[in-house]
Amino acid sequence: MIPTIRPRKGFKLSTIISFVVIMSVIVTLVISTRVGYHAEKTSLFNNTIELNQIAATNLSNTTQSLINEMRESLSVTANYFSDMPLTDESVLSQLDFFMGTSPYFNSLSIADSNGVIISTSPNTLGLIGSKLTSAAARQALEQKKPLISEPYIAMTKRMIVLVSHPIFDSKGNYRGFVGGSIYLQQPNIFQNILGIQEQNSSGSYYYVVDASGKLIFHPNKERIAEVVSDNPVVKKLMAGESGQQKVINSKGITFLAGYAPVESVGWGIVSQTPVDHVALTARNVIEQMLLFSAPFLIVLLIASLWLSGMLAKPLNRLANYASHLSHGDDTLMPLPPVVFWNYEANQLNSTVALAFSKLRQKTAELSVEAQTDPLTGLTNRRTLNAITALWKQQQVPFSIIMMDLDHFKSVNDVHGHHMGDEVLRTLAEILKSEKRESDYCCRYGGEEFTMLLPHTTDYEAYQVAERIRSRMENAITPISQRVTLSLGVATYPVDAEELTAMFNYADKALYQAKHEGRNRTVIYSKMSKVLMK
Repeated sequence: MIPTIRPRKGFKLSTIISFVVIMSVIVTLVISTRVGYHAEKTSLFNNTIELNQIAATNLSNTTQSLINEMRESLSVTANYFSDMPLTDESVLSQLDFFMGTSPYFNSLSIADSNGVIISTSPNTLGLIGSKLTSAAARQALEQKKPLISEPYIAMTKRMIVLVSHPIFDSKGNYRGFVGGSIYLQQPNIFQNILGIQEQNSSGSYYYVVDASGKLIFHPNKERIAEVVSDNPVVKKLMAGESGQQKVINSKGITFLAGYAPVESVGWGIVSQTPVDHVALTARNVIEQMLLFSAPFLIVLLIASLWLSGMLAKPLNRLANYASHLSHGDDTLMPLPPVVFWNYEANQLNSTVALAFSKLRQKTAELSVEAQTDPLTGLTNRRTLNAITALWKQQQVPFSIIMMDLDHFKSVNDVHGHHMGDEVLRTLAEILKSEKRESDYCCRYGGEEFTMLLPHTTDYEAYQVAERIRSRMENAITPISQRVTLSLGVATYPVDAEELTAMFNYADKALYQAKHEGRNRTVIYSKMSKVLMK
């Protein structure tokens, strides 16, 4: 007896292909999402910690300038009182005058060579005739030189930093010192210059420590004078180092910190952002990417399912033909040509894989292009706008040099765009060699370049521009002929308090240089004075 074999129906080929396609899309999406999240998080991590170091460095420079101005102010005051009788009644009025013209201190005082307070401004402190006993005062009396103290509790029960300068008469005799007090837990010059930090969505903040690791500026006033020398970042600041690193604070929160010392006084500034905020931002970016990609993925799935059905049709015809043939159907016509299903399925998978590979590659290229000009390797315009916006927020004064190659169109027309690109690279290399570590060089568009110089006057920027112009004029270019530059200089906030206006002014100065014959530098402020005349 011949056993009966029950045919196993199994799954339809269209179902198998559809399942494979759907799983391929899902797996690719999961992998792409995880890779994208990791890449975005890494990019945000690096950008955040780099921006924090830039912020710390800028704040360090600001604080250094502030300290220099404090010392200069006290030096002028001390020189004024050098030969004046310190018991004279005019001392108080003159001290009030200096207090009114100096925005740096909460109070001013004069002590004689024995440490007895002669006069104070404001005259409401009730200290005249008192003898100073603090370590800061004793140090000022003993060393007889300009000093900045550590934070301490003064006779007024305030937490202060004392900035002092000795008073010598014209014969070189020591007469005492003039001291300026900064009230750390009340409105002071640091809050005016560095800003009052309020709560923000990122949780970022910065703080200042002195040479011994004590907090002298912090958004939480109750922590001022707290010793934080165990913090790894503070240890490096106390050693005079600057840099960036991940650090865990006393509350167990992980931060991305940038830090820079104020070398003249041994202070240090830390700017930091919580790591959790970076991770949350990366997740938000990926969620937005998924929401944007969802319609395209749905269309892709529908097309894939339709294609799987189309691929299965020839094999369905083949299966029907074989079934009829097994039953001895002599009326069957010759089998029509069919597409081999396994080849088409492999092609479909390869196409989907290739599509996602190109998507990731394009995403990576766009990430690089978002920050860098591919031809010259300089910063691009988008990053330039981000930097200037940050500087405006931090009230960082800066100058801008806008430059444009003269008759560059003729270079492309005569020598070709390839040689024109080489000329652009030549200028880019000159800019890189002339920039300071704090400067930024950007390709603004076409043959137009821009240079940002923080804490630089228009005259200093003019000198830099002239060096660049001279070097380009005398450079051996790839086209073996001289190529010149026209440059325009403008300064923020001296020329304009709005960035758009400041860029327009630099552009006007550039085109004035073109109008005057090219191969020259024009400062906008000088140009404005000429036009006014």
